[in-house]
Amino acid sequence: MAHRRTVHVISTIPELSKKAQEVLPGAVVKDVWKNFPKSNSLEDLTSEDKGTLQNMEILLADNNIIAQVAPHVAKLRWAHGTWAGVERVVNYFKDKPKPSYPITRFVEAQFAQLMAEYAVGQIINHERSWRDSLEYQKKCKWVQTKAMIAYRCLGSITVGIVGIGNIGHEIARVLKAFSTVVHGYKSKLPTPEEKSHNVDKYWHGDELPHMLAECDYIISVLPSTPTTNGILGGDTLKAARKSAVLINIGRGNVITEEDILRALDNGWISGAVLDVFEKEPLYESSPLWTHPKVVVTPHTAGVSQAENISTSFAANYERFTNGLPLLHQINWEKGY
Repeated sequence: MAHRRTVHVISTIPELSKKAQEVLPGAVVKDVWKNFPKSNSLEDLTSEDKGTLQNMEILLADNNIIAQVAPHVAKLRWAHGTWAGVERVVNYFKDKPKPSYPITRFVEAQFAQLMAEYAVGQIINHERSWRDSLEYQKKCKWVQTKAMIAYRCLGSITVGIVGIGNIGHEIARVLKAFSTVVHGYKSKLPTPEEKSHNVDKYWHGDELPHMLAECDYIISVLPSTPTTNGILGGDTLKAARKSAVLINIGRGNVITEEDILRALDNGWISGAVLDVFEKEPLYESSPLWTHPKVVVTPHTAGVSQAENISTSFAANYERFTNGLPLLHQINWEKGY
């Protein structure tokens, strides 16, 4: 009988172990979460649980847990994260030797689709003034404001995507189906292979303010890295159209709460849709909660779902068992 590899799962995502076992019939999938301490300390682990960590070969886990158990996984050969964002892992190893094993991140087409649905949905919501309609409905009032009847179709607006990678290109694809003009920004000029026919114009480097001046909506899908810290902060948004709306579904480090409020109160932009923040959860006294030009959602633009994670993991598992390079490995220099 052939040796069956064991995959250990430590995750808060419901049914992840079950879904992983379904797509990996040739492996043994063990759920460790029920025995895992709910604090950031591993002191509460039993000697048996500590032994489990020390003997793990393959780990499928939430990204914060991969960082947490890093000092205790002496035999680990591969770890796969359940989230797209890997800043917690990168930050953990920032001042430490990099791990001898590869760490891969969750990248799956349907996750990008979820992000695209959020972005396009929020644009339509804003254009149609549905928030105002809901407030009038609560008052049982039939009101047609100027904004409600003077909305634009998606084919007459320009959207700029800051951080035009996998997720950004999916947002561009969906928008282009509505004939939207789409611009994309990268830190470096994209290669022909990195470009998409769904993006009308690419910008890079110090061209960001010039792109902002062209856009009705600015969608940030940037990861959290040292190079993205504050990239939309300071006076950057001063270059935007005064009617522009900022949508942030990447990471909150790209702009501080103070800079968002300053941009809104100075009229540099007309609104902000925020799914991510500098510190999460957003504290109760934050002015963002009640600002009339701000929509707040609790980091739910795209969520990791067990079925999609399992599919992503299974593709890499096959490569791992066949000795092939793993996909979507963390690039320690880039920070994602």
